[in-house]
Order: sequence, then C-alpha cells, then structure tokens
Amino acid sequence: MDHQPSPPSRVRRVAAVAASLVVIGVAVVVLREPEAADGGPRPVPPPQTTVASYAGDGVLLPAPEGAPVQPERVEVTPGPERLKLAWAPVEDAVGYEVRWADRTRLVGQPTTQLDGLENGLPYTVEVRSVGKHGERSLATIAQGAPAAADETGWTFSDDFDESAPHPGRWRFTSVSRCGSAVPGTGDDARRLVITAQCGSEPVSLAARTPLRLSDGPGELGRFVVDTDQPGLAGELVLDLVPGPVDQIGPTTSRPGRPGKAQDDKALPPGAIRVRIATHADEATTAQVLVAPGTPRKGEPVRISTVPRAGIGVTARWEVVLHTDGVRVLRDGLVVGAGDVVPAWREATALVSLTGGRTGVRAAVDFVGFRGAPTTTPALVPAPVLDPGQVVSTSRSPQTPSGGALVKGVSGGRLLLTLVPQNAPDERADDVFTVEIGGKEFPARPAVPGQPLIRGVRYPVVADLPADALILRADGETLPLRVRGPAHPGRAATRVIAAHLELTPRPGDPPPLVALDVEPQERTRPALARPGAVLLDAAGEALPEGAVAPRGRLVVEMTLDAVGGQQIGGELAGLAGVEVRLDRTRLAGIPTVVDGPGIGGTWRIAIDTTALPAGRHSIEVRAVGVDARSAFAVAYTPFELA
Repeated sequence: MDHQPSPPSRVRRVAAVAASLVVIGVAVVVLREPEAADGGPRPVPPPQTTVASYAGDGVLLPAPEGAPVQPERVEVTPGPERLKLAWAPVEDAVGYEVRWADRTRLVGQPTTQLDGLENGLPYTVEVRSVGKHGERSLATIAQGAPAAADETGWTFSDDFDESAPHPGRWRFTSVSRCGSAVPGTGDDARRLVITAQCGSEPVSLAARTPLRLSDGPGELGRFVVDTDQPGLAGELVLDLVPGPVDQIGPTTSRPGRPGKAQDDKALPPGAIRVRIATHADEATTAQVLVAPGTPRKGEPVRISTVPRAGIGVTARWEVVLHTDGVRVLRDGLVVGAGDVVPAWREATALVSLTGGRTGVRAAVDFVGFRGAPTTTPALVPAPVLDPGQVVSTSRSPQTPSGGALVKGVSGGRLLLTLVPQNAPDERADDVFTVEIGGKEFPARPAVPGQPLIRGVRYPVVADLPADALILRADGETLPLRVRGPAHPGRAATRVIAAHLELTPRPGDPPPLVALDVEPQERTRPALARPGAVLLDAAGEALPEGAVAPRGRLVVEMTLDAVGGQQIGGELAGLAGVEVRLDRTRLAGIPTVVDGPGIGGTWRIAIDTTALPAGRHSIEVRAVGVDARSAFAVAYTPFELA
C-alpha cells in the first residue's frame, strides 16, 4: 500500500496566499571576471555550501526542536531489480533519509523506490525521519530481496534491456522535438527514460507490433505498461487505435461517472483510451474514453480508489479487454472500467505521457500484450523526412524528380498527423494529398470514418510506390509536401508528425539497424522549493496586494520538499536558509544538526518601523550542502504604508 502525507493546513494556507517569484537554476560562472589589484582576473569564489547562524537587529531565530519520532514500520515490496518502500507518515517530520548499500537518499514523501538492484540479493534498508533543522530520528530497519517477474505468455513484450527504444519495435514522436526516449544511466540503466518539456503536449510511443484480439470467450486481449508516470503530476494515456497512427488528439472530455466509458470527440472511431491522472486530493483515477457513438455494453463496474503513487515509484497498469467490457488495473486492483467492447480485431498500441509544471521525467520498465499471435513488421531504416510544417495550398510541384531513389525497397507507407483548421461543419470538401518525387498521391484517414474537427489531431496515411521515393542531392533527405484546401482568414493546417514505414523487397535479408543512442541521466537532486508569506502581528496572512502596516511583521518561510523532489526526482541536502530584506541579510538558519536538512517551515519577526514607505522585497534562499545543487530563491514583494 502506498502512503502519502497530508500537507499541514499551514502549508496549504501559505500556498494560497503567497505571491513569491521562485527562481531555480544552476550556478552560473560570471563571464566577465572582476580584475584583481595586479590587473589579472580575480578568482571566482566557490559556490556557497554552508549557512552560518545569523540574526539581524531584533530578529529571533527559531531553535531546533529535537529529533522527530522514527517511522513505525517500513513495508518492502520486491520487484524486478527494485524494491518499493512505504511507511506511515511521521507527523513532525519534514522528510526522510533512506540508506542502503552505502547509498543515501533524501525524500519528502513516505515512499520511495530503489532501482538498479540485483535480483535475489538481500538488501538492508534504514529509514529515518528528518526534522526541519536536520535532526534525525533513530533508524527503522527493513530487509528485502528483488525478484524477477514471471513475464511468460506474452504475444509481444519489451523490457528495454537491449535498447531504449528499439526502432524496430517503437516509433517515438514529440511535437517540435520537445522530448526524448533513450536508455537511462546508473539506477535507470536497464530502463527506458522519457524526458520532455512540451507543456500540455504529450510525447508518444507507438508500437510497430499490432495488438490482436483472441476469440474469447472471456478475455480478448491485455495491454500492460510498467512505469512511474504519472507520479504526482501529469498524465499517462494508453490508447488502442484501429489504424496505423503515431499520435491522436489530447483528451477533451472531463471526468464523469466512475466505471463507465465517456465520449471524447478527439478519438477516432473504435479507439479505446485509458487516461490515468493524479489529483490534488492525492487520488489517482483511470478514465475510459471512446469516440462519440460507440455502442455501450454491460453495466458500470465498481472500482477501487487508490492513492497516487510516490515520485519515482513504478506501478503496473493493465488494460484488459473482455467480452463484457474494459477493466483498468493498477498493481492488480480494478481502478477503472468501461462498458464497451472493441469492434476491431487489430489495433495500434500507444503510450503517451504529459508532464506537469516540471515536464516529464519518467521511466518505463516493461510493455506487453496478450491476445492472438502477432508479428512485428521488418524494419527498413528510412531517410530523414522533410514534410514542411504546414499544409500547402499551392498546386505547383515542390519536390524534385529524376534524382536518386531510396534503395532496397518495394514501396512505403507514410504516416502523418495533421491538426486541421477547418470548422466542425466543414468536413466534406477537405481532402489531403501528398506530393513526393514530383508526383501526387491521395492521403486517407488512418482510421476510416474519423471526422475532421478544427484543432483535433487527424492522422492520415498515404501509400507510396518505390519510384516516388526520390532523395535530395544530399542523398539523405526525402522531401515531401502535404496539400489541402485553403481556408481564407485561418491559419494553415499544421503537420506535427511524419513517419515513413518502408517495405523491403521480397527475398532481401533484413538490414542491420544502427543503435547509436546516447544514454541520459534522469535524476538530478534538487533543493526544496522556497516560498514566503507575510503575517501581521496577530499571525494572520496579509491578503495578496494589501498594503502592510508599519510595525511588527512576521515572515513565514516554507521550503517545500515534495515540490523539490518533483523537479529532480530526489532531494538535495539542505545546508540552511538565508533571508534578506531589500538585499540586506536578515537571518541565517543552519539545518545540519545531524546531517543535511530537507525542508520545513520557519517564522521570524521583523520591525518595519524604520523602513521607508513604498515597495520592498523579502528574499528566501535555499543553500545546498553540495556545490552541484541547483540554487533555489524566492522573492516576496510587499508594499509598506
């Protein structure tokens, strides 16, 4: 069972009224160094890694309050090359320290996952509660041994041990190349690491192997994904689409009745979508969505409410297609359902991830299908595509002819994802074509019957003969142009993804596929996120935008450990907190009583009697014990009468 702490009411209130500007970044070397007395460059001082206790005039520093109580018990759940740890939250702790195998990790939640372990080897784990001044409790000790899972009986599976992702199995797409899917490093070395800064746009993995349904009775097929997405933010979307697609539209519907499928106009006919999201009430929901007009079958299903998983904690998500509906499971519990049955026998499986305010930083451990036997099509490496960014209305030729051809193929299938700019009632006259090699070919909907809706992604497919696959003079780029009708006064239809699936010539041996992918580090420990709010002499928060009275004010500073962990995956050790008023040092609070701190909330009083009227600013800076830690500063402005 996953345990999540309930944020103290004081922290919730601070979040509601604070108007701080938070700045988080890495240390920057000054490009123009000041000159020393001898004319040479003055040495740049090393980054600050300590905080001295300091109190300005009239400031009383908060004192350490003693170590918090230790966690009562640590639950250990073994998994392949990993151990999941969970314990009940400790009321007076701001975070926790976890030690194992000469390793130490700081976390803000009462749960974590240890990865990169050796199956069958026992590990001893120590968990300590941490106070806001770095006080440590006694250790609670637990043991566990990772164990390999029984992953037999799959019609398709990938554990990403060989490559991440192998281009013969997956197509990865992200709008404007805002994301990446590569092998991980360190603890993530045998996992697929997906990172992205795409805002509300998803990044997607499309399986080249189709999921095929069995004849039943009972279970028809199963789509399984092991991942730590969505964690505390963002979404995980699992799609089954009866057509060759790379992406389909983001969800447009709102959550509805649990256990019942809902209509979503973004979905092609026949598609079944499972949208998994986390919420502010600490719950995780799994919503089943289908295209409007999809027949319903059966009754809504009773589902379990589960807490959201911790940051970096893997869950197994299963979409089970049954003759009496769809079930969604998380780690064996039914958490979602839909009263629909697929009308197709074969579908493309998509795994899509959308990030929160800090983007996507996720790992995928396993993807598998169960159903009828299926095959993966042979991969022929395709040239670089140049499809242009928008659909052209020009009828003049825009691609070369008579040049060098792509070798060793009998043709190809072009997959395009368009974002039309037509209005919902203008569908019949919108026909798209593809010009390539100086010739024009029709583009049909990837899923027959999908309507054109303005702003909704529209995947299309074009079949191309071998003699049209003409390269540019560089011998590496295949230019093509998508044509469609004009809409006066509107932006042009966009091309957001393009992929070419080449067909090898019969009898040719499968080509070798070069896997030159640079591994990527996913976890970069970050300091807790700072913030501050001003309180009056009675301890009540000043309303945002209010003019502060003269006299005694209280600055309440909060370093949000969970927020920092969301940024980096782990927390960096905290040396202390420094407070400045209009750039003048006001207080220094060290947080290293028994070791590096994690976060917390502190109050100090200030006297504004001698300050001039007008605008002022409180600066709260988190200082890490490691020079490599990113800095974190919050600025809270206020107006003085």
